[in-house]
Amino acid sequence: MPLQRSVENTDELTFLIKGEVLNDPYSLAIYATDASIYQITPLAVVLPEDESDVQKVISWANKNKISILPRGGGTSLAGQTVGASIVLDFSKYMNQTLEINREEGWVRVQPGKVRDVLNDELAPLGLHFPVDPATSSRANVGGMVGNNSSGTKSIIYGKTVDHVLEAKVLLADGTLLHLKNKTREEYKTVAKQDNREGKIYRSFAEIIEKNKALIETKFPKVMRRVGGYNMDEFLHDDNWNLSKLITGSEGTLAITLELKLNLAPLPKFKSVCVVHFDALLDAVGAVTPILKFKPSAVEILDKIVVDLSRENLTTQRHCHFISGNPEAILIVEFYGDTMEDVMDRPMAMVKDLQEKRLGYAYPLFPQGPEYEDVWVVRKKGLGLMLGIKGQKKPLAFIEDAGIPTQYLKDYIDRTLQICKKHNTAVAMYAHVSVGVIHVRPILDLRQQIDIQRLEDIAEDTFNLVMEYGGSWSGEHGDGLVRSSFNERFFGKELYQAFKQIKQLFDPANLMNPGKIISNQTISENLRYGANYADKTNKTEFLYKTEQSFQESVHMCTGVGECRKLLGGTMCPSFKATRDEEHSTRGRANALRMAMSGQLDEEGLTSKRLQETLSLCLSCKACKSECPSNVDMAKMKSEVQQLYFDKHGPSIRDKMIRDAPKMARRFAGPLSSTINKIQSSPSFKSGLEKIAGFDKRRTLPQYAKTPFYKWFVQNEKLLLKAEKKVVLFADTYLNYHEPEIGKDAVKLLNDCGYEVILANVGCCQRPKISHGFLREAKDAGYVTIKELVKFIDKGLKVVVCEPSCASALNDDFPDLLPDEGLASKLKTNVLMIDVFLHQEMKNGVINVKLQAKEGKLHVHGHCHQKALYGTQAMKQTLANPEEFDEIPSGCCGMAGSFGYEKEHYDLSEKIGDEILFPSVKKLPENTSVTACGFSCRHQIGHFTGVKTKHWVSCVEVIKPKV
Repeated sequence: MPLQRSVENTDELTFLIKGEVLNDPYSLAIYATDASIYQITPLAVVLPEDESDVQKVISWANKNKISILPRGGGTSLAGQTVGASIVLDFSKYMNQTLEINREEGWVRVQPGKVRDVLNDELAPLGLHFPVDPATSSRANVGGMVGNNSSGTKSIIYGKTVDHVLEAKVLLADGTLLHLKNKTREEYKTVAKQDNREGKIYRSFAEIIEKNKALIETKFPKVMRRVGGYNMDEFLHDDNWNLSKLITGSEGTLAITLELKLNLAPLPKFKSVCVVHFDALLDAVGAVTPILKFKPSAVEILDKIVVDLSRENLTTQRHCHFISGNPEAILIVEFYGDTMEDVMDRPMAMVKDLQEKRLGYAYPLFPQGPEYEDVWVVRKKGLGLMLGIKGQKKPLAFIEDAGIPTQYLKDYIDRTLQICKKHNTAVAMYAHVSVGVIHVRPILDLRQQIDIQRLEDIAEDTFNLVMEYGGSWSGEHGDGLVRSSFNERFFGKELYQAFKQIKQLFDPANLMNPGKIISNQTISENLRYGANYADKTNKTEFLYKTEQSFQESVHMCTGVGECRKLLGGTMCPSFKATRDEEHSTRGRANALRMAMSGQLDEEGLTSKRLQETLSLCLSCKACKSECPSNVDMAKMKSEVQQLYFDKHGPSIRDKMIRDAPKMARRFAGPLSSTINKIQSSPSFKSGLEKIAGFDKRRTLPQYAKTPFYKWFVQNEKLLLKAEKKVVLFADTYLNYHEPEIGKDAVKLLNDCGYEVILANVGCCQRPKISHGFLREAKDAGYVTIKELVKFIDKGLKVVVCEPSCASALNDDFPDLLPDEGLASKLKTNVLMIDVFLHQEMKNGVINVKLQAKEGKLHVHGHCHQKALYGTQAMKQTLANPEEFDEIPSGCCGMAGSFGYEKEHYDLSEKIGDEILFPSVKKLPENTSVTACGFSCRHQIGHFTGVKTKHWVSCVEVIKPKV
């Protein structure tokens, strides 16, 4: 490996390129890991804006003999994207679709293009890039090519190498090559050139010719094979395309600048059958009889993944198709040209399996919501498995073997025996149709005994793969985890040929050294290791589910679900900035490095760490959308409390903390005067200078008559009934928008409930979200004791504001040591729409609702979507067609976030992703339904569209006379 210069020298790059150069300790730490078990700090991170930036960086690196590591989404499970190099991150800027040719069925893209984003663009044309790894929502196409990715549909679509048509690449010495298909004569013509390109073509042909026999015998005879270099692509074809050699080379040969990819027509019809088994090996053994029915995919999930799917906040709502308590399920998908075809083949398969007494349940779904539910659970399987609670985690190091399907059952049986011999439990899932079952031994690499088990299990399993003629790397690549096995796997002579190819393209060894041609063993450069230790801090949250603050941080496994750009809410700030630091994964990496003392002496109280956490909107989307349920909002609050303990809060922090107190003081007789003052330009300018609240914002108006006073004044006029429910008087409803309280009372009355008002104090959301946790506990305990008095009488407490509901039934249960009290809050404090839906569903009330103004155009509050869902609002309606949910993520306001001067523009950008344009397209005089106080203000501020709470938009359908 070349001698690396000091990190300080990389400052020179800042003056050379238009893009960004990151070389501070926090940025480097955030890029030191991917989704693998490894950690190596890079020398610098460069986010190039265009090809000229890349060329300048390469020229500089070549001159200074510093290595380069191309990176996209950083979802590598084998450690391909970590190294002591300059990391080139293409995901932020070089992510464009350059050309689409519908007639010829190809697309030209930059390497940072996300696969699912590309397919979203192609769908209207009836085309797609068919390679679909589980990380497709954030996997960059360049990374897929570098890894030679495949996925669930590889049985019909093959691997990425089967779809790469051309590649424009840059070598470490600055040579630019355009690699594409060439006939034998065209290839010979290029090989005669007296230049760098000619030498590469000429010498590569010599290497292939010399090693033909070895390539034929040593490369495994399974379709799922991505180890080493793709020399076998050049054996049986007169036309040669060197872009197929670059594919799967893991950035060790060249940097990809552009790719031309083959596209496939979208399947016309789809179906999926979920076969349930009482025994894991029965599921594996059923693969061979299933394959004769020509499925497009056969995926296995074991009991661990099935059970985790049923527990996870996001996936549990999709698990309706799982019957009983299976030890394993096979997800069998079918593509076809007719609906009859995709239904008849699985039905014939089920009949065959029943006759063979294989499986006990076989639910079958055509394409539609239930079909999509099955694939949501499958795609989340990897992250769910990696996010198992506790110190031991299912690790990726033997998971990638590709085995001939006729031997797969025996191989899995013997692999399980190997793990049992080493006292190690396992979890598993994946593509049984092509002989790749991802077996994950569950280990804690902070323990030396488990590091030894990692080495021993890898060695025993490697020998087993060799015995069965399988592939040691079926889809996840060599990276740091498997490269050290390549010489034994392929033999010394073929390994020498790999070295010759590496030398031919990269003679100075500047391109991602240590991958494929190995520099380390499997247990070097571990993210953890026996010497790893966390510094402990007293915490306010109890982390009952996660087991500790430290383990809460370690729940992030690096799979990068938080980097997705389409769908869901997570992660709003990453979607807007495309900065790794502002993804949930980036923040978790910073927390882990800080709490283990790998960054600076300040640890979790560091000001730089506060910067890293500053764009977390505490939306709680990660708590549900992250497969590991990483709750960054909770951890951010914890770290803010530690920061305040050392540095003290600012004036703005105190104002946010005291907002409910000010609301109680200013609502009422003083409201008109206060509202006038805080709306004036001079006040807003002064507030911006003193506290940093943006002068373009107007603080929320105070009510002339607080809601609780209206309720007392009108209580005798309200419904008295046998059915009773408690309405929580939150700060917003009480002191800012009492009309919502009035509408809530009317709705509950019309549903037959007597309303009892709980005017018992603030839920403490401002304090909790902003890091004043001890004060929140002290003040909130008073509120909770009063609420529990109602709960102990058998009453439910309904809440209108989602962030208040989440404070009471999600945050406080983990702040309270009294588990009985916590349990009461979890089960008896409900969003008002959820409560009414449950009562309707359980037959307690026989009513249905209707929209007052024709249709509900709904924007869901982040906490609402993360913890409760928005479907209860729809399911209470007699006509579900009246419900139209805007496919938006976060609105961008997030409590005080959007008011803060330094966040105003980002707040607008987040809302502008989907929400604001969608709202502006609605017909005039249309109301938007939003349960969140902040959401309503954000939408009104940036679009001018009136926004109402759900309770103000629906009414009970009165029976016809």
